[in-house]
Amino acid sequence: MIPVYKPFLNEEILKYAHDALDSGWISSTGKYKQLTSELLCEKIGTKYSYLTCNGTVSCHLMSKVLRKFYPDKNKIIVPNNCYVAAWNSLLFDGENNVELVPVDANLETWNIELGNTEGDIYYIVHNLGNIINVPKLKRENPDKIFVEDACEAFFGEYEGVPAGSASLCSAFSFFGNKNISAGEGGAVVTNEKEIHDYIVHVSEQAQTTRFVHNELGYNYRMSNVHAAILYGQLKYSDEIMENKRRVFDEYNRLFKDTGIETQKIEKNTKHSCWMYGIKFKNKEVCRCVESKLNSAGIDTRPMFYSIGKHDHLSSITSKNKNANILSETCLVLPSYPNLSNMEISTIVESVKKYHED
Repeated sequence: MIPVYKPFLNEEILKYAHDALDSGWISSTGKYKQLTSELLCEKIGTKYSYLTCNGTVSCHLMSKVLRKFYPDKNKIIVPNNCYVAAWNSLLFDGENNVELVPVDANLETWNIELGNTEGDIYYIVHNLGNIINVPKLKRENPDKIFVEDACEAFFGEYEGVPAGSASLCSAFSFFGNKNISAGEGGAVVTNEKEIHDYIVHVSEQAQTTRFVHNELGYNYRMSNVHAAILYGQLKYSDEIMENKRRVFDEYNRLFKDTGIETQKIEKNTKHSCWMYGIKFKNKEVCRCVESKLNSAGIDTRPMFYSIGKHDHLSSITSKNKNANILSETCLVLPSYPNLSNMEISTIVESVKKYHED
């Protein structure tokens, strides 16, 4: 089976994890927490970063920031097709005054349809790593607050700077299927010290003095062992990025002139090359290709579903025509860094064969 994803790991990366284990610092403290946080800021281009236990809690921390610093900004513009954690994280606290405003997808970019939208806060998600030009959107909407779920956006860029660096704060994931992985883990980045300090505070049980706490807090910290793995990954990020771009370039070359669509990339942005997706003419062709690829030992995954497909979110009113089309006609292909050109050729030839049957 050719899997959809597997992380890039070598002996040099793993030696940092072994070093953390040998040091005895395996929980919430240890040298790799600080080293990795500093290196992450350098890679993303922000002043502050806080390492978390996963991407979902990173998104929840952004929600906490919005409620803390902008309590009167209640209408949050969200995409109608993305991973469910983005929506869930805004609702974890059960606040009745938060209103999600889902916007239907763009059939070319597979991201949120951009335009004049009523709302206070733009919650940006870069689907599959296709980057939304946040600096441009901010110039067009100077009255709105921007945060980014950049969990799929590591290596992506807008206007020449790393994705996640232009918003009030941004969330990252380092799950095993992400471009940069710690097995588990995440981060929240920002340029605002007050916001960073609050994130640290609520992530570490909201402690004021030892065993005294001033609000509802959480244990959202990354362990030193996970930070060590992440440190190794960041050290080899140039090699990982080079391979990810090779994978995408080879797919693009082989799918050219086949009539099979891929994501359209917005001007002045660079795709993060996380997951490579293709779009078919209808649902029947997509499901047929999906089934035959699976039988041939090629793993795939569907595109994200619209918000109304989830039982606990189905009461949220939204336009979802395009989001439903994408979930029915798009397929995500194996995209990991060590995927060989020969394997890519086998995948593409199989897609073309089954697409034409």
